[in-house]
Amino acid sequence: MKALALPVLLCSLLAGLSLCLIPDGCEAQKPLRLRHDESGIFALGIRTGMAISNNDGWYFSPGWGAQTRIQASRHFNTEWYLEFFHGAYTDYAVRTDGHIGGLLMWYPQHRPQNVAPFLCLGPNADYIKLRDRLNKENFTSRWSLGAQAGIGMHITLTRRSDITISTQYMTHFGQSMALAVNESTVVTIPKSGSGLDGHILLNVSMNYKMADLWKRLRF
Repeated sequence: MKALALPVLLCSLLAGLSLCLIPDGCEAQKPLRLRHDESGIFALGIRTGMAISNNDGWYFSPGWGAQTRIQASRHFNTEWYLEFFHGAYTDYAVRTDGHIGGLLMWYPQHRPQNVAPFLCLGPNADYIKLRDRLNKENFTSRWSLGAQAGIGMHITLTRRSDITISTQYMTHFGQSMALAVNESTVVTIPKSGSGLDGHILLNVSMNYKMADLWKRLRF
């Protein structure tokens, strides 16, 4: 868990900043004065989600995180996120996942809509830790690189805010990790060599448009 201390702290600070900068009440949500398109919009958000893994059965790890977005054009948006998942992994172990990465979102529609579907993909750095459920000193962990791709949609609440729902599949490139049970004692062991480890991610986030970076705004 010490390896995740800094990412978790940054995530908490970003989430707190996002909440503090959101004006109280709907009356404070004045329309953004945009340029001719949506490029340059900077947004902050917080997220909650679920990581779904498979190892002789399906296992669910709840999580949370935060993200920022900078829109590149009407059809492309970028997202930079930090997220953390923690939950049971088989009957003997607990799994922790931390992700730091970015996404490129592509919107197929030709004009802005209240419901905006998108395709997304991007790289990330991930931290995985497997430990014995009963003996916290018996664990193994590693950092590696990964990639993910998926689909989602933005649901507009106001001109400044939206809810985003997405599902993605993330693949980790690095040393494979597995669990072994020996005489009723769980032993976590990394296999030799490299391998693939992946899981499904479900996320729901709340996002707030803070500013147009390409133009000074009047709030």
